[in-house]
Amino acid sequence: MSQNQFHHYIPRFILKNFSDNFQLRPSYIFSPNASGSFVQEPFPTNGPVGGTNKRGNKKTRRKKSIGSNIRNGGKGDREDGQEIEKQASDKDFPINVYRTLEETITLNDISRIYGIQNMYKDIAEEDSMKFEKLLGKLESTSAQFVHKIRSGEELTLTRTQLTEFKKFLAIMTYRVEHRRDQYYECKFDARTLLSLRKHMLHNNIDRVQDVWFENLKWIIKTSHEEFIEEYHKTHDQGNPYGISSSYKGPIHVLELLDYFHTIYSYVCVWQAEEGSEFILSNNCFGTFEGDNGLIFQHFYVVSPKYAVVLTNRMYMWGNTMKDMTIRESWFGDELRLFPETVYFKKSVKSPEDYDPKDVFKYQRLVASKENVHFCNSILLDTKPKYITYKSNLCMYKTLRYYDKAKKHLSHSFPNGHSYLTLKREVFAKLKAEMNRTHRS
Repeated sequence: MSQNQFHHYIPRFILKNFSDNFQLRPSYIFSPNASGSFVQEPFPTNGPVGGTNKRGNKKTRRKKSIGSNIRNGGKGDREDGQEIEKQASDKDFPINVYRTLEETITLNDISRIYGIQNMYKDIAEEDSMKFEKLLGKLESTSAQFVHKIRSGEELTLTRTQLTEFKKFLAIMTYRVEHRRDQYYECKFDARTLLSLRKHMLHNNIDRVQDVWFENLKWIIKTSHEEFIEEYHKTHDQGNPYGISSSYKGPIHVLELLDYFHTIYSYVCVWQAEEGSEFILSNNCFGTFEGDNGLIFQHFYVVSPKYAVVLTNRMYMWGNTMKDMTIRESWFGDELRLFPETVYFKKSVKSPEDYDPKDVFKYQRLVASKENVHFCNSILLDTKPKYITYKSNLCMYKTLRYYDKAKKHLSHSFPNGHSYLTLKREVFAKLKAEMNRTHRS
C-alpha cells in the first residue's frame, strides 16, 4: 500500500456530530397520513445542510445525494450524504479532543484524528483498494441509517440493510488501532498465539500481521448464510456450546466468534435524556458490558445524543440471561426493545420464509441521565487514548459521576482512572462561559 494515507477508524460522518459548527436538518419530514402509515414530504431548506461554508460561488456549488460515497484524494475517507450545496472542508468542523497521555485539550479538525496513518502498511495496494471499495458500500448504508437517527425520521432497515449495518459495525470494531496493533506487534497471550500459529499454518500465512487483514477480507466478502455455516463448524458434533480445538477455517476462530456476537445481537437506539450527552473515544466502537464471559451489549456512540447498542438476543427469551449470568445488566429492560417486523411475504411460518425485503422498525429509547453517565463511565474506565465531547457541562457531569462511581461501585469500574486535569479544564471553561453570560 502506498505511504502517507490516513484512514479513519471512526467515520467522519460521526465525528462531525461533535462539532459546534455542524447543524443537521432532515431532508424529509415524516408525517402520518390518513391510513396511519408514514409518507415523505419535502423539507424546505435555506442554505447548506450539514454545515456552513461561505466560500465559492453559488453557481459552482454542487449537490450530493444521501448515501453517496466520495473518495477524497485517495485518503481512504468517505462522506455520508446529507444533501448539501457545497461539500464543506473538514477544517470547518473542529471537535474537542482530550489526549489522555499528554493531558491536553485541543480543537482538532476531523481530517487527522481518530484514524491511522498507513493503516494497510505492507499490504498490496490492489487488495486494500478492493477492501475499501466494499467498505464504502457498507458505510453508505450505515450513514443513511445514522442520518435517520439524528434527523428524527422513522427508523427502518430492510433485512439486507440490517445485515450490512451490523457487518459495518463489526468491521469498524475490528479495524480500530489497538486491535490492529495486536497483530502488528504480536500482543497475544501464549495460548492465543499458539492458536494463531495453527491458523497460519493451515492457511499458508507467513506473518502474524497478515492474519488481521485476511480476517477483514473474509468478513467483508462473506454472506450471512456462509458465515452461519462456518460458525457451526467451530463446534464439536453433539456439543453445541463447546468450541472445537480442531477447527480449521478461513478466519481465525476467535475473530469468528467475536463476529458472531455482533450479528447475533439485535439493534437498539438510545437517545440521551435532555441535559446529558454521550462521549466519544478511540475505543468507543464495540466497548461492551458483560459478565462471566457473556456479553450483554456492545456500545457504538454515533452522536452526542444517540448511541446504537447491539443487545444480546437471549434477552428476548424470558429469564434466560438471568439464569446464565452471575449478575444482571447495569441497564434496565426499558432500554431493550426488539424491533417491529413487517414481513414481505404474507405467510411466514419459519426462517425459510424470511425475505431480504422484510422491514425492521426501531424506536428511540430514552436513556436517563444516570444511564448515559454510566455508559460514558464504561468508556472512561478503559483509559482511552482520545476523548471527545461536545458540551463542557455534560462532560463535567459525567466526570463527577465517574469519580463517585469508581469509589462506590469499584467492582464495576476496577481501573479507577483519574481525569483530574480534564475535569479542571472543563470546569474552567464553564466558569468562563458563565462570566461571559453575566457580562452580556
